[in-house]
Formats: sequence, structure tokens, C-alpha cells
Amino acid sequence: MPTPTEYKIPIKNQFQEIDYEIVHITEERLRIRIPRLTDDPEYASSLTWLIESFDFVVSVRINQPSSSLIVYYEPDVSVTTVQKSLLNSIQQASAVELPPGTVPIKTELRPEIDWMERLGLPMVSLGLAVLSSQFTLPIPGLVIGGLIAVAAAPFVTRLIEITVKERRLDADILDALWLGLYTIKGDFVGPSLMLSLMETGDALRDATARASERQFMDLFMGMDKFAKVERDGQEVQVPLKDVQKGDRVIVYPGEMIPVSGRVLRGTALIDEHKLTGESTLVSRSEGQVVHASTLLLEGKICILTKRIGKNTRLGLTVELLQSAPVHDTRVEDYAAKVADATIVPTLLLSGAIFAITRDVSRSLAPLHLDFSHSIRIAVPSTVLAALTYAARHGIYIRSGRALEILARTDTVVFDKTGTLTQGNAEVVAIKTASTEISSAYVLQVAASAEQGNTHPVASAILRHAQENNIKTRPCEAWDYRIGLGVVAQISGQRILAGSHRLMLQEGIDVNSIHQLHPGVRTGSESTVYVAMGGELLGVILYTDPVRPESAQVIATLENQGQQTYMLSGDSQRVANHVAQDLGIKSSHVYAESFPDQKVEVIRQLQSQERTVVFIGEGINDAAALAHADVSISFASGIDIARETADVVLLDDDLRGIPHAIAIAKQAMDIIYQNTALIAIPNIGVVLAGVLFAFDPVLGVIVSNGSALIAELNSFRPLFNAQAVPNFDSVMVKPILDIKRPTKSAEPPADARELQILTPSLQPPVMP
Repeated sequence: MPTPTEYKIPIKNQFQEIDYEIVHITEERLRIRIPRLTDDPEYASSLTWLIESFDFVVSVRINQPSSSLIVYYEPDVSVTTVQKSLLNSIQQASAVELPPGTVPIKTELRPEIDWMERLGLPMVSLGLAVLSSQFTLPIPGLVIGGLIAVAAAPFVTRLIEITVKERRLDADILDALWLGLYTIKGDFVGPSLMLSLMETGDALRDATARASERQFMDLFMGMDKFAKVERDGQEVQVPLKDVQKGDRVIVYPGEMIPVSGRVLRGTALIDEHKLTGESTLVSRSEGQVVHASTLLLEGKICILTKRIGKNTRLGLTVELLQSAPVHDTRVEDYAAKVADATIVPTLLLSGAIFAITRDVSRSLAPLHLDFSHSIRIAVPSTVLAALTYAARHGIYIRSGRALEILARTDTVVFDKTGTLTQGNAEVVAIKTASTEISSAYVLQVAASAEQGNTHPVASAILRHAQENNIKTRPCEAWDYRIGLGVVAQISGQRILAGSHRLMLQEGIDVNSIHQLHPGVRTGSESTVYVAMGGELLGVILYTDPVRPESAQVIATLENQGQQTYMLSGDSQRVANHVAQDLGIKSSHVYAESFPDQKVEVIRQLQSQERTVVFIGEGINDAAALAHADVSISFASGIDIARETADVVLLDDDLRGIPHAIAIAKQAMDIIYQNTALIAIPNIGVVLAGVLFAFDPVLGVIVSNGSALIAELNSFRPLFNAQAVPNFDSVMVKPILDIKRPTKSAEPPADARELQILTPSLQPPVMP
């Protein structure tokens, strides 16, 4: 059974007795009321940090207005253990000093919907109102009116908070006035029915939101998480949950830092945006503290683990899900603005009708014009249903705004390597710059320099070296240059492995190898040049086969009316070859693109009033992902790409892209349908009430009933298969398989010639 992790906490003063009251405690959730939380933010932050440190804690949230601490914890931990640990933390929090730069994570999974609590009072008041009016039972009006007032209290309280905090009138004030005036008038059925229908709609929306959140949590937290740890002098990959305090964790560029601790060696450039909210990058080196869930952009560091990042990772994921503006769409925003703009005219119209007719029912009819509340229920429900359906089909869409933009996209831009291609590149040949240099030596130098690089090409080089029994040497220094390659130091020699642009920047001439091997420039293979000590050693040729579904996906997107583009850091020759196989126009291909150039292409397309989707999975794609209207990555992509993306393909299948677009288009169609279902009956009720003194109860049934119908219509994406594109109907030309060299168990002859070197280079011996 898990037990709390012990930490040495710096104390700044003696403990002060803190008052608390346990409100309730279950096998998974605990709520404690602590009066000090209301007016002591520093104490609240310290308490959050302390409790979040326990391994058994799933999530923590402080609700300062209600002085409440809410903790979700692992169900297999005893209630006694949890209670004892948390009560000790409540007392310690007043005397603990937080580590510099600590930003506590305050999150809470949405609670289960208590239908009796939500609908009990409205339904009871409705029942009593019907019994009194229809069956003439002698129920005091004061009792029914009091129940309606109590049932409406949460609604009125939210309205007052909006009015006071935001200093504006919300359209819900029309509903509040209608409820209040009819209740004072003694017509109880209409107000109680309205409250019941409104609360039912709100509860349905919240239930959908909670189900959607649980679905995403199960999907994301079920994904494998690993960390690289030094053990017995060797670097091994272990599940993140097995990392212990005191472990030495190695982090490479493009990876998320999995633990909090102190840097033992190395220097890194780190993005702490997700943790602190600051967009400024920070540099961390030996002796400085780094935090879990921050992104390492450049450099390589070894961290001494001080705090295990399991709960921090989970807290960040929950925070990400809850911070996503799921309810935020332009349709909803527009409806709210229209409704808010009609408040004063509606009130004036109501007053004018009463002045002319002296009829209270007719004068109150315009107050039914508020349809923003219904839209605020129906639109989020549609969005959440669509997001849940997408998640079930392996597509995580981050927010309602992303869904809305995805529905109107007309341009899809792909990165090539690892996106349109399989990302499992394979070395096919090694060409040397001199007959006195063996290809095995070039491979050894390149593999030694590529250690720690997560790029698919680096993996191919390392895999090829391992298959040929070539051992790598440790790097004394290592630097990854985004879009170019790596620069390393081995046995005192400066090693370069990367594109011809890297060679040009470093003043290394590559023309000699082109003259010796003309096929390097004319073939369809991609290249990695290798140099040492300022001299070119050779070039590694590799291929990266396209994904089997790529051509089909391109054709499907074109059938959907999308224009497809491809960006690549590879040469124009290789990029054109891939584009031709996939059916992408040559004019839509941008080769030799650095990260900033990828951003420029996206901006250029956006300047043509295009809505651009960008798909990428590597560190080179992070900037382009951030600038696209909608960004898409794979669950297996590097952390920085996955965290930046608006849409994550959980099954690593490109067919999720046209499927996501189809889901988005269907969801927006339903949203527009719901808007009409809500607006038209509301306007009709207002006109009927003004012209014919329409029965207020019938008015409530029509206006709020239409809202419920729209709410039920919102669930259609959960059960509708119309959003699945028909890939079988798309005709694509077959892509020829690239022939690969036969692997042999015997090492090549070059492997026995590692000592045959160009005398002028005088490189170190690498046995």
C-alpha cells in the first residue's frame, strides 16, 4: 500500500495551531474547511505545495471563497493514512518555505453530478405549484414562493457576481426579472417550471463535461511515460512511475523534464510557460533547480531527482484540460453579445407596453427574449459531445475554439519527416570523402555524435551502427542545432553531423564528395554529412518511407476541398520526389525550410485569408504549430509538439485529420441548428405574448422546451457515424516500395578497417 513520501522541509518559524473542520471524506475524495484559506494566499500556496508532494495525491484544489481544501487521492490508500498526512500538512503549511520559483498546481476533477441536489428544490416547487393551481390544494403561497426563491438563489447569486465583478448587465437579468415578478404576482407554475427546465439543461451540460473530462483523463494518463535514468554507470529507460528520489535523470532536447530537482551537469534552455505562465525562456546549469513538466529546448542535462513528478504530471494534464476554453466558440460569443445588447431595449419595451395596456402579462412577455442562457447550454453540450466522440476515435481536440476553426479550415500543411513519412528512417549507403577513410569509421563518428538526439534520422544512424556491431564513444560536449544537426566533441575533436547548411555555416566544403560521388546530388535519398576537425569525412544516405495512409489522406483532404502543402528541411530534390508520390502539387512544396521559414510559409498562407492547419511532430515544428490556426501532432511526437498542438492524434494515424475535420463540420452544423431551434421559438413567444397575451406557462414550455430539444440534439455527435470519411472511395496511385539493402548478421568489411584513416586528419583511434 502506498505511503506518503517524506520530504525535508525548511521551516521559517514555529507551528501555529490551524483551525479546520473535515466536511466529508470518502475512499477517493476529501474536503476540509480551513478558515485561514480565505484571507491568507501565502498559506494556501504552501498548503497546496505540501499536499501535492504526496505520491498518493491525484489532484488538489483550494477554494478560497468557501475556505475549502479539496483533495482527490488514489483509492488504494487507506483513509487513515490520507487523513493523518493531510492534517499534518495543514499545521506545517504555516511554517514552510517554498522553493524558489515554485508554482503550485490547483486543480480538481469536476465532481459527480448530484441530480437530487440540482433538481430537488425546483421540482418540489413545481409539484406544489401544480397541486395548488390545478388541484386547488390549500398550500400557502408563501411556502411555494419561498421554495422558488431558495431554488433560484444560486442562479441569482451568479447573476449578482457577474454584475458586480464585471460591472455589466448580463442577459440572464431578464429571466431573473421574469421569475421574480411572476412569483410576486402569485403565478407560481411558470417560474417553477422555468427553474426546473433551466436547471435540467445546466445539469445535462455539466454531466456531459464531466464525462468528457474523464474520457480525456483516461486516454492521456493511459499513455506510456518514460524517463532516462543513470544506473550503474549506464543510461536506461524506465517507466516514469519507477523513478525514485535520488535518481539521476537525463533529459535531451525536445523532451519534457519529468522530475523536479537540481542540475548535476550540463546547461539547458528551458521553456517554463506551462508552469509559470511566462513566455521568457530560462537557462539552467549546474547547481540550479529545474521543475517537472517544463520543456527542454536546447542542451542536455543530468538532474538529481528531489521531487517525483508523477502527481505534477497528472496535475498539469488536468489543468490543461480544465483551462481549455471548451465552452468558447464564436457562435456562443456572438449570441451573448446580441443578447446583452438587447437588455435595455427589452426593458424599455416592457415598460412601454405596461404604460399603454396596463396588462402585466403582456408587459412581461418581452422578458422571454433572452435566449443566450439556452445557447450557453446547447453550444457547450454539442462541443463536448463532439470532443468525446473524437476522443473515442483516437482524436484529442483541445477546445471548442479549435473545433470551430477546424470546421472552416481550407488549407492543410504537412511537415514531411515523421509526419507524411514513417519516421523510422533507414541508412542505405555511406559515401566517404576519401578512399583512405572507411565507411564504418564515418558511421562510428556520426553515431557517437548523434547519441541523445531524438530525431528519427539520428535513431536510424544509431540503429545501423548497432546492427553492424560498431561501438560509439562518449561525447565530451554536445549541442543540437534546430533544423541543422548536431555539434559534438569527442576525444578533443569537434564533430559535425547534419545538413549541408550546417557544413556551409562551419566553412566545410562538400563539393569534393559530390564530385567523387555524383549520385549523392541526383538520387532520391536524403543526406547527413559528417565532418571532424574541420574536414569532411563522408555522407550518410538514408530513406524514410512514406506512411501507408499518406497518399489516401492527401486525396481525401483534396476531396473535402482542402489545399495541401508540404514543408521539409530536406533538399528540394528529395521533397519533390515525396510530393510526387503523394499527389501534392510541386508548387505547394517548400524544401530546406528552417523552423522560422516554416512559420513564414504559414503566415504567407494566412495573409491570403486562408485558415491553415499545420501537422508536425518534431522540435523543428514547434514554432509552426504555435502559429497555425489549428495545429495537429501525434501522441508519439515529442512533448513540445504534443503540448503545443490543438489536436493530438492518439492512434498516430493520419486518417484522423480528415476525420477530425468532418467531426468539426458536423458539430458546427448542429450548433447552427440549435441556435435556430432556440431563437425562433423565443421570438415567437415574445410576439405572441405582446399581441395575444399568451399564457406564460405555455410560453415557458415553448421557450425552455425548445432549449431542451436543442440540448438533446447536441448529443447527436456521440451516436452519429456520418462524420467518418469514406476512405475506400478515394482513388490514389500506388506508391512503389523503396528497396532496402539486405541486412546481414556479419559486419561489413569496413568494420575491420577502422584504422585506415587519412593521415592529414589524424583523428583519435576509436576501436
